[in-house]
Amino acid sequence: MAGVERTATRITGFKSAEMDFQLMRLLGAAGTGGSTAGEVFAARAHMVNNDPREWPGAFSSLADRLVKMADQNVKQGHLPAAASALLRAANYYRSSEYYSDPYGDEALRFGQESRNAFIRAAGMLAHHIAAVDIPFEGHDLPGYFMQPVSGSADGRTVIIMTGFDGTGEELYFQSAADALSRGYNVLIAEGPGQVGCLRRYPRLLFRPDYEKPISAVIDYAVRHQKVAPERLALYGISYGGYFASRAAAHDQRIRALIVNSPIIDLGAYMRGFAHLESDEVPPDEDVSLAEVDEVPEQYMTQEIKLAFKSACRRFGVERFSEWIDVLRDYRVENLAAIQCPSLALVGAGEGDEAFRQHERFRQAVSGPVTSRIFEPEEGADMHCQLGNLPLSNAVIYNWLDNIFGE
Repeated sequence: MAGVERTATRITGFKSAEMDFQLMRLLGAAGTGGSTAGEVFAARAHMVNNDPREWPGAFSSLADRLVKMADQNVKQGHLPAAASALLRAANYYRSSEYYSDPYGDEALRFGQESRNAFIRAAGMLAHHIAAVDIPFEGHDLPGYFMQPVSGSADGRTVIIMTGFDGTGEELYFQSAADALSRGYNVLIAEGPGQVGCLRRYPRLLFRPDYEKPISAVIDYAVRHQKVAPERLALYGISYGGYFASRAAAHDQRIRALIVNSPIIDLGAYMRGFAHLESDEVPPDEDVSLAEVDEVPEQYMTQEIKLAFKSACRRFGVERFSEWIDVLRDYRVENLAAIQCPSLALVGAGEGDEAFRQHERFRQAVSGPVTSRIFEPEEGADMHCQLGNLPLSNAVIYNWLDNIFGE
């Protein structure tokens, strides 16, 4: 007998919580054009072994098809459809870059494809989006300056900084699109050690004094004719919570600060992530970059190996103990110097150390602080609220509207 079914697609996650998080990271971008559920689960279906090494092939193939679709739409004059396909391709290439070996050529190729697709799409959107270069210590930090389609009436502007593994292109989906819809100019910048910067400058690595590159970003912003310096906000996401806190403690030109979440001791934060009781690494856990690929998977999964290699790549270290040692310098000592209004965000599912640092930030800064904890019933308790970005951005830009005056 012939049958009828709704769909052949099955909503299937992974055995790994981290891979599920990365899946949600993609799905969370759907609201601003960075994915569709059908495409994400179609690509996931090709990953039959639940192995992160399958991810780049599955999602880059999807992105390749979307670029070809966009090319056809451009030829036929269907620019909105082309832009939509290119935006999704940019994000799928980004996720392929994430799961590629950071020392290999494939990661760089996917990163460049992501940037290329995004820039092509940006030229077809209603908002004004331009790739920019921000001078810093003899280098040009990559970024984007974005203006609402009708312009920002009073020059209000938010600088958005990502963290360890996010990209400038991803920030469009994560927060910039909503900021533009609320009438904000957006300046996205990627500094030393961040993904977009490493694509361009492989030896420009993370550094503790991140107030210096962010100061250069602020220099660029306040010189822009469309920016009102008295309405300049800084938003730091993930590791960006450290970068932005550090910057606000040194630069009074920041008139409003959003940290998601506040990180004032990156070493303690990452030790919590790695489940280390102290900053002394046990000898039997002190893996090196040279030997990591040979460690049996029952002791170190492919995901952990990849995360370790990414940390080595971005911080310029070669052993686990060396990384933990380097992180000791990543601290915000002078929180009392932060005098501007601050919005401190954290998800209820982010763990005790994230909460401890959130509370320490709230108590130690001099300026007024608004705190927001996102709960599981809101679907927003995960890191950076990637499961409910519309709620997160509503909280952020409602608060910022109140600070700058609607």
